[in-house]
Amino acid sequence: MIYLILIYLFPHLMRREKMKRFTFALAPITAALLSFNAGAANHNHSHDQQRAIVFPGETVQSTLPSEVEPSATQALKVGQKINNLYERQFDDSKATVQKLGKNTYWIGVNYYNATVIVNEDSVMLIDPLGDGRIDALFKGVQSITNKPITTIMYSHYHLDHVGGGNQLVELIKQNYPSVNKVRVIASQAVANKIAQHAETNENGVKTTKVPAPTDVYDLRKPKVVKFGSVKVHLIAPAGSGHTPDNTMILIPSDRVLHFADMINPDQLPFYNFAGAEHFHGYEEDLENLLGKHLGWQWDFINGGHGNIGSKQDVKDLLQYIADVRAEVGKQLEVVPYTPMLSDGNHFVWFKRWQEEITRNVQTALASKYGHMYGFNAGVVETHAAMILADMIDH
Repeated sequence: MIYLILIYLFPHLMRREKMKRFTFALAPITAALLSFNAGAANHNHSHDQQRAIVFPGETVQSTLPSEVEPSATQALKVGQKINNLYERQFDDSKATVQKLGKNTYWIGVNYYNATVIVNEDSVMLIDPLGDGRIDALFKGVQSITNKPITTIMYSHYHLDHVGGGNQLVELIKQNYPSVNKVRVIASQAVANKIAQHAETNENGVKTTKVPAPTDVYDLRKPKVVKFGSVKVHLIAPAGSGHTPDNTMILIPSDRVLHFADMINPDQLPFYNFAGAEHFHGYEEDLENLLGKHLGWQWDFINGGHGNIGSKQDVKDLLQYIADVRAEVGKQLEVVPYTPMLSDGNHFVWFKRWQEEITRNVQTALASKYGHMYGFNAGVVETHAAMILADMIDH
């Protein structure tokens, strides 16, 4: 652009004196254009607002605030977080509600999160949470819309995420008499687990602990569920890291992904990476969130706990895992394994060795992660222990 201006004006600048005056006059414009070009080079079209040319003497407005008050009417911007979430979620009688897109909302109650989809005439609730959170969750939905809840979807069969299903169905019956039957959606893997854990009475009659799915989907290939005009994609994660039945639930129209127990944005992972049953698979599933097949389809992630997440949160978690692995590797080189006859059993030898390694890992990572939620709660040591086991076993 600068060169085009020079070429255009040069024929009119025949004498050196005029050239000097032109150069001085052009300097502010040149600086402004350079500022604009530098900004454009770093522009992210999906996230940032349009930038204007900045002239000398002007100041640039700061970027979007990183933390905001929750809002059921104002959609969150990508990368933003809800402020003071720990304090907000301490009271289990209150729900925190945040709009994510045209049809999709995030609701948090007492450190657990659900996803809500509102279509033309009804509501789908993804994960009804546990028994003690249903009243607040239900009120949270009612604060969004007066449309009835007609559909429940399960991400996976862990009762802390779906155990409130029966109570929710009762609330639906009481508050929405027009709803004759609640639609319950799950994968075949989730349905199988629900059936496996059914309770049997003295007459041999089995009763499931949560409402049995009415619509069951085989996820050997991804499936699309239609909920009014909203399409919901069900995908079985390749790694099955958290549990074999966990489901990625994608709402492409609002670029929202619900993937429970995989990430706690703004926090370190819970103990043992939130009870991941298969660590290698857990890491693989995180990597796939950023991969070519899935990464382009979502902007917001609801991990079932913690704040609302983005791709940066996934990158940060993968970096944390890499840092823990690197430090475990260092400790393997220096921490001695010390059998002692006086111990009376060989189990304690491993315990002592593991505890020293994991303690040293936590200490070594304090400078980088010591500010993180949960760092001093003992979670780092459990993460290091899982990675240690993986390294020595494989």
